[in-house]
Amino acid sequence: MEAVDGGAEASDEGLDAADREPWLAPTEYSIGGIRWLWGAVGELQRALHPLLAQIPRTELADRGPAPLAAGEVPPKEASSLYRPVTVRHEWTVSIQDVVDFQIDQFLADLYGLADDTGTQMVRGLFDLLSDVTDETGNVIDAGGRDFFDVLIEAMETIEMSFDEDGKPDLTVVLHPEQAAKLRDREPTAEQEARMNAVLERRREEWHASRRRPDLP
Repeated sequence: MEAVDGGAEASDEGLDAADREPWLAPTEYSIGGIRWLWGAVGELQRALHPLLAQIPRTELADRGPAPLAAGEVPPKEASSLYRPVTVRHEWTVSIQDVVDFQIDQFLADLYGLADDTGTQMVRGLFDLLSDVTDETGNVIDAGGRDFFDVLIEAMETIEMSFDEDGKPDLTVVLHPEQAAKLRDREPTAEQEARMNAVLERRREEWHASRRRPDLP
């Protein structure tokens, strides 16, 4: 490697291997950088995909057994609710962007990483829900039915919890096209009365279950 500037010539000939390194980074810098990167990606994922923000997150010291390979049968004692979700994203970094310290490009790439992986995680979550509900038979056929009638039936069957103010912890996720069709729709007076009655009953059931003493 040689650099020429105004007739002056510099060479790395005769230098030790360590002196030829472009930079040296302590291990703790790399560890901290990786933790910051995945922390930033996680925050962006939850900001871009609100459904992910509603899912509690727990950091595990041990992730447990390795995910099953394609076609591999899980052991008999494995929970049928367990589903590994594979998330992939290709990030190509330009060396010139690194040399030029292109922060804007880095942030754009980081945004793309969070959005892409977040989308895959949400899709994996719905695939899991679909598999579990099919397996347990907890599926409601909504074909040709009024949306609010289906919603009331679902409220009758799903597990529900309530906050301290008595508001249900309930999230309804719709396809964008379906959401657009329902944007100006309101339940009829009869449907609203049924919904309120179901909510009141489920609220009483929730409070009753919370008042029961813990069994030894």
